[in-house]
Amino acid sequence: MKDLSSLKERTLALGGLLQACKAAHEIAQLGMTSNDKLISAVDTIFITNPKDTLEVYGDVKNIYQGLNLLRELLVDWTAISKSAPAKTAVAIVLLERKLQKSTTLLKELREGIASLSADRERLPLTSGSAETTQRLSALYKKTISQISPKIIIKGQPKNLTIGLNTERIRSLLLAGVRSAVLWRQVGGVKLDLVFNRKKIIRCCEELKK
Repeated sequence: MKDLSSLKERTLALGGLLQACKAAHEIAQLGMTSNDKLISAVDTIFITNPKDTLEVYGDVKNIYQGLNLLRELLVDWTAISKSAPAKTAVAIVLLERKLQKSTTLLKELREGIASLSADRERLPLTSGSAETTQRLSALYKKTISQISPKIIIKGQPKNLTIGLNTERIRSLLLAGVRSAVLWRQVGGVKLDLVFNRKKIIRCCEELKK
């Protein structure tokens, strides 16, 4: 793929954010999400020095569902209030802004990711392994969960009482934070969604070609 425009890079980051949120809500509601979606989302957490935005996601196809959802939301604004993944994505963007103001939590988060990243290469650990999601979940609770208001994922009680499910949900939320960080780093601002709405819709379509 040719070098992407800055708007396409921001579109990719938003697609990645929504993809992670959608997967988290699938686990909460259905008790599962595809292993491919879990792995591709968790992988983004460990790509901290990418040469470009696309490297974070590996391939555009890894976030097709996120891009589809982004397009749907921008075509019909009323869909945002009805979409649980969209509302979670908005909450993550706001939370990420607060995270940037806490040097202590940022330091803990970076050190935790670096430690797990080193263990992934040494052991090795896959992104979908129980140990990986368990440690990412613990890191999320130690850092992101300390910021108010906490993100609440609603779903079926029988699904949310299973430890593995809650660990995977927290891992996916952390992946969402990663995409929110990336969106900000490539120039993402909330007014983009207003003034560049039609352009972002077009970007979603072009990225999937």
